[in-house]
Amino acid sequence: MRAVPCLVAVLFVVPVMTSCGPAATGGGSGGGSSGGSVGSGGSGSGGTTGTGGRGTGGAATGGAATGGSATGGTATGGGTSGGAGGGTGGTGGGTGGMSGSGGGGRGGSSGTGGAAAAGGARATGGAGGGGVGTGGAGGAVAATGGAGGVGFRLGTGGPFPFPQNKKSGMCTLTTAANASQSVQAAYDAWKAEFVSANGAGAAGNLRVVRTSDGNDTVSEGIAYGMLAAVYMVDRATFDGLWNYAKAHLDAKGLMNWQINAAGAVSGQGSATDADEDIAWALLMASNQWSSATYLTDARAQINAMLMHEIAADGMLKPGDGWGTSNVTFPNYFSPAYFRVFAAATNNPRWTGDILDRNYAILMAVEGMHGLVPDRTTSTYQNMGNYYYDSCRTPWRIAMDYCFFGEPRARAYLNKIGAFFDGIGAANIGDSYSLTGMQLSANKNMAFIGPAGVAGMAGWPTLLDGAFTFGATNMGDKSYYPQSLKIITMLMMSGNFLDYTRL
Repeated sequence: MRAVPCLVAVLFVVPVMTSCGPAATGGGSGGGSSGGSVGSGGSGSGGTTGTGGRGTGGAATGGAATGGSATGGTATGGGTSGGAGGGTGGTGGGTGGMSGSGGGGRGGSSGTGGAAAAGGARATGGAGGGGVGTGGAGGAVAATGGAGGVGFRLGTGGPFPFPQNKKSGMCTLTTAANASQSVQAAYDAWKAEFVSANGAGAAGNLRVVRTSDGNDTVSEGIAYGMLAAVYMVDRATFDGLWNYAKAHLDAKGLMNWQINAAGAVSGQGSATDADEDIAWALLMASNQWSSATYLTDARAQINAMLMHEIAADGMLKPGDGWGTSNVTFPNYFSPAYFRVFAAATNNPRWTGDILDRNYAILMAVEGMHGLVPDRTTSTYQNMGNYYYDSCRTPWRIAMDYCFFGEPRARAYLNKIGAFFDGIGAANIGDSYSLTGMQLSANKNMAFIGPAGVAGMAGWPTLLDGAFTFGATNMGDKSYYPQSLKIITMLMMSGNFLDYTRL
């Protein structure tokens, strides 16, 4: 969730920074995400898994793979053609399931294997999430099917030392001098200021402290810390934060959104933004440190989200205590995450109705400039302006364009990127009406950082200006802007990546 500045007394005024939780009757902001295949057009039934669908890789000595020539039947379903129903096998391995037709179909299981002692080549997945296969030579490679025939590796592939400085797809990186050093310095300063063992409970636990809010901790802060730590290769911090989260799970298996300084739950129920960020961080950790344990934890987190935070039509709920409420927070939509969630759990819902429903919501409320409200409903009744929840939207949607080339993400970035580029990074205020009127001139990286990430899609002046604003530590230095500063500077410098596809 987030330490969202609740709009106290009147919703349409400059936000006052107080904390608000995600209880069913009102609450804090969190973040949500939804992912899925780029292709649209009908949810096909998918081909059945053929012989050798979960083929095992060759022996460590380089023996032949047992995957053989798989015969996964063709996928059927209406709409446009999806990706290949099953992936091709690894080097020396058998061929995967046959190509399927049918948009977003449940593709045949990915063929895997590979006789080489170093492990089979990564399989190409089926559309909308093929089955999990194992790699070659004694490896723990999990090459799963996914969006548009893209393969995902889970639980292996690392380490990925900092800095990576890798460009994603069509997105560009900042050209600011000494970008990696600036990110390292920002992380070190953030960690020193906000990460603490005091009040964290058991030895080794760590928490992110909101020094401006009675030294409490929110699940959103734990999530940001885990994201930063995995990309900065700081395992001790990552584990300390995750252990703290696990010590404060609710009955549904997700972290309670607010914990007071004494370690007691003060905000019950989860917040979807925190839950999805934690799940993503665990998936990245499973690759960074080749850990089956993190992968298992990630799957449990993702499955709990699906059960408790997704409405029947695929709409994201703000948390696990919102029941049948029709409220959703557009900025919780993080579609790039959900593409990998589908692969990790072999569940095509993440790349089907969840993806499409939340893109439909985004497109219905984004307006002419891409400025979405903090909250809306399933019937698009907007609540609030572009405030301290909404400000994260450009970052979350940009990931789907940068990592997966999603055209709907590109269309959104065309609006929001052009709008903020016209204003100039250093002039971006901390709230806007949905029609583009600036409501406050305060400056901070909660707004400027995500706007800079939008700049990665074709506005280099906006991108470099936002990164430089963060690197020089300008603006509000409280917990929330400083946390988003780290996350967005990692992204703008090519260090917030999808490790499952590197």
